[in-house]
Amino acid sequence: MKEDSLEAIFTGMRRVRPAFRKLFSLASDLTDVEVVILGKMVEGGVEEVSIKELFDDLSPIRPSKLTQVTNRLEGRGLIKKERDPQDRRRIRVIITEKGRREYEALQERMRSMLYGAMRTLSSREIEILVRSLEIWERALRNL
Repeated sequence: MKEDSLEAIFTGMRRVRPAFRKLFSLASDLTDVEVVILGKMVEGGVEEVSIKELFDDLSPIRPSKLTQVTNRLEGRGLIKKERDPQDRRRIRVIITEKGRREYEALQERMRSMLYGAMRTLSSREIEILVRSLEIWERALRNL
């Protein structure tokens, strides 16, 4: 890969990151990590995950940070945490109906906001963007 291509990609990532953070902050008061946790359950079609699964998915998050995040979600009634009856060392994270509704409403607000931003793009630019994101996802999959 040419050095100038790598630098252009890196610069582009730095430029769009604040826009995505702004999108999250305008759409919800949830942090990006909180959204990922709820999304894992809603989009994955699972009612519960273990803390270990979340830790593995969110690595390199610190265990103390994951505890803070899940405590915050639990405090808002979006998840509940329980000890596994078969293995008391294992903690299960269970999405609540309120958590599911909050995530789905957030996704709808974000879609609406993205739609507004995309109205300025041509059909060809949208096709390029979609294809570029598919390529980018594939390239980053094994990080």
